[in-house]
Amino acid sequence: MKKFAHWSIRYKLLSLLLLLGVMTFLVTGTIAYIKYLSSLKQDVLTQLTGIRRSKAFQIESYYQTIHSHVLTLSEDRMFVDAMREFRKAYTEVNGQPIPSAMLEAVTDDYRHSFYPEMQQLKIARPRVEDYLVVTPAAFQLQYAYIVKNPNPQSRRDMETAGDGSSYSQVHAKYHRAFRRIIESFGYYDLYLIDSSTARVVYNVSKDRDFATSLINGPYRDSNLAKVVRRCVDTQNPDDVFFSDFEPYEASRGEPTQYVASPIFDGQERLGVLALQLSTAAIDDVMTGKRGWVKDGLGQTGQSGIIGDDYKLRTNARLFLEDPEGFIAMQKEDGVGEDVLNRIRTYKTTILQVPMRFASVKAALGGQEGTTVEGPLFFGTRTLVSFMPLHIEGLHWSIESRMNLNEALKPVSDMRRLFLWWGGGLLLLTVIAALLMTRQILRPVQALANAARRVSAGDLTAQVEWKWKDELGVLSDTFNSMTKSLREKTALIEEKNRDNEALLLNILPGEIAARLKGGEHEIADSFADVTVLFGDLVGFTALSSNTSAPAIVDMLNGLFSRFDRASEELGIEKIKTIGDCYMAVCGLPKPCTEHAQKMACMALRMAEATRQYGEEKGMKLEMRIGLNSGPVVAGVIGVSKFIYDLWGDTVNLASRMESTGLPGGIQVTRSVYERLKDDFEFESRGLVKVKGKGEIETWLLRGQLRAAGVSA
Repeated sequence: MKKFAHWSIRYKLLSLLLLLGVMTFLVTGTIAYIKYLSSLKQDVLTQLTGIRRSKAFQIESYYQTIHSHVLTLSEDRMFVDAMREFRKAYTEVNGQPIPSAMLEAVTDDYRHSFYPEMQQLKIARPRVEDYLVVTPAAFQLQYAYIVKNPNPQSRRDMETAGDGSSYSQVHAKYHRAFRRIIESFGYYDLYLIDSSTARVVYNVSKDRDFATSLINGPYRDSNLAKVVRRCVDTQNPDDVFFSDFEPYEASRGEPTQYVASPIFDGQERLGVLALQLSTAAIDDVMTGKRGWVKDGLGQTGQSGIIGDDYKLRTNARLFLEDPEGFIAMQKEDGVGEDVLNRIRTYKTTILQVPMRFASVKAALGGQEGTTVEGPLFFGTRTLVSFMPLHIEGLHWSIESRMNLNEALKPVSDMRRLFLWWGGGLLLLTVIAALLMTRQILRPVQALANAARRVSAGDLTAQVEWKWKDELGVLSDTFNSMTKSLREKTALIEEKNRDNEALLLNILPGEIAARLKGGEHEIADSFADVTVLFGDLVGFTALSSNTSAPAIVDMLNGLFSRFDRASEELGIEKIKTIGDCYMAVCGLPKPCTEHAQKMACMALRMAEATRQYGEEKGMKLEMRIGLNSGPVVAGVIGVSKFIYDLWGDTVNLASRMESTGLPGGIQVTRSVYERLKDDFEFESRGLVKVKGKGEIETWLLRGQLRAAGVSA
């Protein structure tokens, strides 16, 4: 201190100026760095949370759609008739003796083809006899559809065995329609299973479980057998059951998942409808069809589903992008060779990769949140946003992750920029102090004041210096630094807006806003609406004898007329499934005349169908059902969102269509009471309705007088 006291004021000022400049830069840079780091990290976590919630909504909606679809198919008349006919045909085949040549051919196929393959996969049971079928029907059907057709695609395309049997005739009648269903809706397989014996009387793919019993057959312990048993045990025809993923021996040990629902014909239990879900379809939902970058997940981010065994239920991003690189990285992490072989064989990470992280445990425990945790597939720590999934019968969690280094890359760039700016600022400060020590006090004070404002968060601070000398350069440099900070801050805000726009690209604006507001399920109740279901009579027979382009052209032409009528009447079209048309009046905007408008819509549809059939030279008739009452409406979908309805009102409207007369419009009492003074009705009396017993219904014949709307 004594030595410092003998320094000239110039050096004192120089020292103080240098110290002030360095400290100002360090304080400003440190504060800006800390704030930017915290802000960027929070922004990325918010972005991951938005993506994770979006994916959770999509996957939950996807499974809800499957639930509704399976229930609809199990109630469809075609499936009821098919179940009855396949069961009868299977029984007839089972009563026939097994030719010795056929018995030997099936047994040899198991010994020399199937069993060696299971041994190669290292999942074989002790004896080949553990896989052999036992019933005459199983031997004959597996011989006709599997042994004689070793190519899996050939078996899927094969409509008849050509042996003239009653089973081949039934198979030829339904196979094309069932194959079209799984191809159109992205399922892997479709099963019809006899409820009394649990025998697989039909499936599209004809794997080794075809014609076997799921009670005492070789696959009685599979996840398919488990959901079938639940369907057999239930007394509720509207029950739908999902299995979790499990390796399935009939599919060579590949991970499979099933959904099933019982098939009833009135009070008679016939069988079980089961669908094998496609892992590719689930991956498309979770990866946005491999659009990770477009979804805002950068080069390392991904969204995934984990089961209660802490294993993946979806494929890892790195595996989808670079399978060999993923396997090499897993090998470096000490993963066993048996696991790596399964990943190579089945070309999937489902049920193979463990995810024993605290975030997974918390999500499976019902918690939702964000965290930073250890490395996953890229060798560095990751930012994670997690939550439980709400899918009936499944205990799963969902998460979105991003590499921490990638997420915080802008911070590293800013740190390098600060170092360059610091060196330049220090140099300019020294030069300015040496040349104009006496004049340095005022700009130093100005710089100090400006630095304090910046450290307090005011990035608009400026240093005004009238001279165009070194002090002016120093002032300009400081001003440029604050400008750079403002630009960086503006860049962060712009990225936030980009993230917001990205979320709006994923979901409609209203839904996105409600999700950001904390809603997990988007659903609204409406106290009084009218629901319409319409279905073409004889469409299955017509489609089996008509080319696909002609069917599409016919449906498009007819449904376009329906759409124009719905627009004119102010009716909301909900969806079409095949030849079924569903509409509602009274939502989302309430309407007091919803029943009158929907009655006019039904009359227009019936007339339009008749006229369109005459134009096409064919007889076309619609079977239409109406019902009024309360519903719940919400947004669901897989690759495209749709507006859909639930509730007893919807179910009863569907029953009105399915129990109606060809060309007729069947309505419930709630509709009749609203319209009896304005429309002509004919009482049909009591009609037996599934799940409701006998209810009184009427047939809508026409309009008596104008009631604000006209047919």
